[in-house]
Amino acid sequence: MNKDSDESGMQALPRLAAEVAELQTLVAFQEQTIAELNDVLSQQHRMLGAIQREWAAMKSLYQSLQEKNLNELQQGNVGDISDTAEKPPHY
Repeated sequence: MNKDSDESGMQALPRLAAEVAELQTLVAFQEQTIAELNDVLSQQHRMLGAIQREWAAMKSLYQSLQEKNLNELQQGNVGDISDTAEKPPHY
């Protein structure tokens, strides 16, 4: 090797070191971003599960009420509300 190639190689080392440092910084930011996205995704997954459970409960309640109303209609138990309600004292 000659003296010129040694000098150009020595000049390239600081530049390469700076590029490696920049790449390491980018990787660190990407790792942080991935971790934050994972946290958000996990939170949304838990929320979606809770919403699905609430939806199933409301759907079940709605179906129960529909069945109850249908049974009352079929049995003729649905009367006029005015027959069972007391009249207010001002009448």
